[in-house]
Amino acid sequence: MESGKKSLEELTTAGVFHVPEYQRYYSWTEPEWDDLWTDLYTLPPDKQHYFGTIIIQKTDETESGRSTGGYGSSREKPINLLIDGQQRLTSLALLVRSMTECLEDIAPETDHEAEILGDVEEMRETLLIEDNIYQLQLLDEEDNKYLEWLLTGHDLHEPERPSQRKMIEAKEYFDEQLDDLTASPDVNPVDVATKLKQLWETILELELMVYVVDAANPEKATLIFDSVNDRGRSLSTFDKTKSFLMRMAYLAADDEGEAQATIRRIRQSFGEMYNDHQTMLESPYITDISDDAVQRYHFISYFDWSNSDEYSDPAFLSELKEHVRTLRREDPQACLEYIQDYTNSLERGFNALAKVLDCTGDDEISTLVHRIHRLRHATKFYPLLLKAWPNLDEDGRQELLNAIETYIFRVYSIGNHRSHTGESSLYVRTRNLSKDSPADVWVSKVVSLMNRYEDDSQFRRSLSASDLYSKASSQDLRYLFYFYNEHRADEKGERGGPTLSEAMSNEYTVEHIWPQSPDELPIQDADEYPSPEARYDAYVHRLGNLTLASRSWNSKWGNAAFETKRDEGYVESKLWVQWDIQDNYDEWSVENIQDREEAIIEFVLKEWATPETRLGGVEEPSDAIDRLTKEEQFVLKALRQNTGGAVRRVIHGDVCELPDSPFKEPNSNGTERNKVGSILSRLQNVGLAEQNKHTWSPTDDALTVEVPT
Repeated sequence: MESGKKSLEELTTAGVFHVPEYQRYYSWTEPEWDDLWTDLYTLPPDKQHYFGTIIIQKTDETESGRSTGGYGSSREKPINLLIDGQQRLTSLALLVRSMTECLEDIAPETDHEAEILGDVEEMRETLLIEDNIYQLQLLDEEDNKYLEWLLTGHDLHEPERPSQRKMIEAKEYFDEQLDDLTASPDVNPVDVATKLKQLWETILELELMVYVVDAANPEKATLIFDSVNDRGRSLSTFDKTKSFLMRMAYLAADDEGEAQATIRRIRQSFGEMYNDHQTMLESPYITDISDDAVQRYHFISYFDWSNSDEYSDPAFLSELKEHVRTLRREDPQACLEYIQDYTNSLERGFNALAKVLDCTGDDEISTLVHRIHRLRHATKFYPLLLKAWPNLDEDGRQELLNAIETYIFRVYSIGNHRSHTGESSLYVRTRNLSKDSPADVWVSKVVSLMNRYEDDSQFRRSLSASDLYSKASSQDLRYLFYFYNEHRADEKGERGGPTLSEAMSNEYTVEHIWPQSPDELPIQDADEYPSPEARYDAYVHRLGNLTLASRSWNSKWGNAAFETKRDEGYVESKLWVQWDIQDNYDEWSVENIQDREEAIIEFVLKEWATPETRLGGVEEPSDAIDRLTKEEQFVLKALRQNTGGAVRRVIHGDVCELPDSPFKEPNSNGTERNKVGSILSRLQNVGLAEQNKHTWSPTDDALTVEVPT
């Protein structure tokens, strides 16, 4: 087949179509299905519908009918890689499958059963399966098997991936449209069959612009792909990035071999990133996350966007394009290396975030991942996590997650700062830190920013606010009381109670011990307040007067007087935070609210204590010298020898040459050199080192301090 305008029927004569592994998974949703159905079903008989661009790449391979035992067909069909068009052809195949099922159901109700079933066989052989050969195959084995099952009526197991779920939903959508055609009790089956035959003819006549790429020239597909768009759902920025990088690699490479090798590597990397994106979509922590969003998180982490008005889609792609094009004009080889580095870095980021969102076990890290997502501000920390995660060990990851959870709870949950508070500063810190930075450096950056808004003294004031109930959300207060309830149960040697998910669901609520609207005011003394009512209002919404309760309990007892709750209500509870009140207080007063509040605050300050790091709290670079380890001191000495700047490898070599150095392997690019990199990041964090891209140099302070000999 040659390139040019073709009908869909002509396209099917080219052979079978395999979707490469580096393409995205099936992702169409109802708006695209609805457009497809409406366009095809309502097309006037004398009109031909333009169905967009299809790009196929020839291969030297064929697909056989896998004849066994003498049965079946030994026929072979050429295999073409479907570079662009898989979303449309997959959706068409599912629509045609629904049409064949509908026709098979109504055929016996007509006098034309054989003729209708003949049309069914034509549909099946043209677009679904012929001689045991599937016309469309996904090279992801699990999704391909699922599609085959859908197209053949195989019993389906529950979908394990979003792509499989979308294929089922697409099939169900088309089934519903066809059910509407047959729903009327007086519908004529022949009329339905006639409409579906007309629809099939419309499908066969769909007009396509087909680009055919030879097997020996695969990079040409990238040039074509970059200039066209898929029908229905626009290409994402992420898709456009893949296409752009492949095209620029082709243009920058010195020879065809280098171009093809680089393009192949880009395709493989993006295939892995599509897999990682699927993992993210299956995570219980998020409802949806686009690949564009993940690419933006990576951009925030790695790019110098300080001169940009914003660090968002599509601005970051524009900056990437400008940088790559400039490199290609000035130094094609450097351009090629940058493309490879960027692709590797992006793949690393996708993989890291996928691993974070896939932490769903019972271990401490999974628990912390669960906790930060329960607090609803986790996405602000995705750029930091995707950059830091790969080089941290399990302890380091746990320390970082704990710092993030503490930050979110203090600043947003209890401090009630606006949702974007500290965001840009957090992004600057993330961008400026090396990906090799050790855990204590990452933690110290999170803590220093947290202390800007909610250090220990401010956090205590926030917890003591008279209007805490109205400032903090019900979810955040239930989060606090869930852990306080767990703490009190542990102290009593008890287990049980709700899970965190249950406590933060609609089954639980925040209860006022003194009710918000009492039938009778329980205090008469105004003290320094204008009236008893004003004094009551000043304490009813304080932390000490709040607790956790099941919604059913609160509905029954929530507005009762304290004495009634004490004698009848709390005994029905299953929560230690309510039993405590019954056991420890005979009456409820301002003094008791203050007493209970102080006990809860002391617990909160321990549970969400400011994370400590060895070099945390250093105000002047010179103050850090006495806290440095022997290894850190030797790296600092080597750094001071490179006032003009040097890469990590050179500094590693220099430190190995120092007398009595603990570093012994200058030619090893492994654990020891990574340790030097971590120490350099730590020195940078306390103002003794500075980094310019890949080179490190001492600060003025580093050159003036005295380093122990």
